[in-house]
Formats: sequence, C-alpha cells, structure tokens
Amino acid sequence: MSSNEERRDAARRKLEERLEQERMAARQRRITIISVASVAVLAAVAVGGYFYYRHWDNQRHTECTYTASPDSWNDTLKSIEEQVKAAPAEQKAKGEEYLKFMKEGSKDARTSPTPPSRTLNTGTVDWTLKTNMGNVPVTLERSSAPCNVNAVISLSNNKFYDGTSCHRLAQSENLHVLQCGDPTRTGAGSPGWSSPDENPTDLASGDVDPQMIQMGMTPPVIYPRGTVAIANRNNEQTQTFDTGSAQFFIVTKDSQLTPTLAVIGKVDEAGMKVIDKVVEGGIDPGPIGTAENGFPKTPLEIKSTSVTE
Repeated sequence: MSSNEERRDAARRKLEERLEQERMAARQRRITIISVASVAVLAAVAVGGYFYYRHWDNQRHTECTYTASPDSWNDTLKSIEEQVKAAPAEQKAKGEEYLKFMKEGSKDARTSPTPPSRTLNTGTVDWTLKTNMGNVPVTLERSSAPCNVNAVISLSNNKFYDGTSCHRLAQSENLHVLQCGDPTRTGAGSPGWSSPDENPTDLASGDVDPQMIQMGMTPPVIYPRGTVAIANRNNEQTQTFDTGSAQFFIVTKDSQLTPTLAVIGKVDEAGMKVIDKVVEGGIDPGPIGTAENGFPKTPLEIKSTSVTE
C-alpha cells in the first residue's frame, strides 16, 4: 500500500472515531436530559401527591379545643355549707342530707388526660358499655360531633367510666333520659376539662312556644329514642357555652330538648332493652330529686367500656 493510501486510511479512521465519539456524546446528553426530566416529573408528582394527601387528610380531620375546667370541690362544698346554715329550720335536715351526699360523692372524683386535639370527622366507632345488666352497644358517629366523640373515646381508653353508675333518671312529659358518666354520682363531677359545643343540625323541630320566641329563647328539637348525647351546663342568658365533657345521657323515649346537646351516637335496640329495664325500675328522688327526676332505683353500673375503631 502506498503512503498516500495509508494516510487516507488513517484520516478516515480518525474521522470515524471522532464521529463515533460525537454520537456517543449526543446519546449521553439525551440520556442525561431524559434522566433529569424524569427526576423532575417524579419530584413534581411527589410534591403534588404530598399536597393532595395533606389536603385530603385535613378534610377528614377536625381540630378540637378542649378547655381546662378543674373541679373546685372545696368551693362547692363550702357554698353548700353556707346555704345550709342560712336555710330555714324546716329545710336544714334536707340540706344536711344533701351536703353529706355531696361530700361522699367528692371522694370519688377523678380526672382524665385531655384528648388529642386532632381527630377524624368521618366514620363510625363501636363503643360498648359493659354493665351489671348486660352490654349496651353504642354506635358513635364521628361526623355528628367529632370533638365530643373523640372526647368519649379518650375517656373510655383511659378507663374514666370504669366502675361508675348512671346517676340520673328523668321521666317527665318532655324529658325521658338516663344520664351517666359522673364517677361522683352527684352530677357535678368532670374529668378536668370541657369539650367544644357541636350543636345538632338534623333533628326535627319540637313544639314551638311563642312566648319562648319572644324571650329570645331557642325552640326545642326532638331527640329520638336511643340517641346518646353529651350533657352540659350551657346557659344562653349568661353566655355560658362549651361546658360538656364526660357526662352523657341516653334518650329512653323521644324527648324535646334544646338543640345545644352534642349527639354522639345511638344505642341499638338490644342495648335499649337493658335501658328499658332501668326505666321500669322507677325513680328514687334522693336528697334533691323528685318523683320524675332522681336516681334510678334499678342501678346501672358501668363495669368497663371498650372501643373498636
């Protein structure tokens, strides 16, 4: 081979090598661009997914404010003592009986940790009251009153209700309830905090008294039989609100009440058969009650409770 041919072959090989290097470099650039683009897309998807999840998760949760509300038994007992001292002679014996009752009850006062502030606002929870007369199953409905349902779940998990007795049975023209959830049985006990109001919005209207409307009072609504709601000490006239906590009541017959009592769930018919036995037992007026509103003569003792979510 002539030297000219050798030079041409060498030049051709160099050209082919350079072209191959350029092709390889171009391929590498494309791979790099595709990789960067893929990472960017994945990052965008991840960020979008994160914010979508946060939005979805926030929508199914509610932030609750629980307010510290410690029992002041010393002040309560002192106030009762002063009232007894000032009472007419014919009322002192009854007052002394009530004071003794409150002092005995205060010995059973207990507290419970404040519930977590963030809670689910959808779905149901099975809550079972295991009593001396059989189980009372309750279906808790989060969407109805998420903060109060959350409170009851927390109280149940912390055994606040264990070893307590239902302390009030009311059976009057418009009020048919069995009230539970106070370890002191006085109606004055609390776990040391109160829950926010979550007024029901889907209950049928009760009988409207025009005089109530003129006085600016809220007309009643009908709480159906089996309803479980939270008792409170709210007072519209004194602007006292958000006072519910551990005490709950079971409606034994359709009742007309103010629409300011958070509905947390419903007792099934099997459970209501247990409640009906308590109602049939009648009412013990006790130191401050009446024939229509006092202690149940047939005790309903909550031995323990359980929550299934």
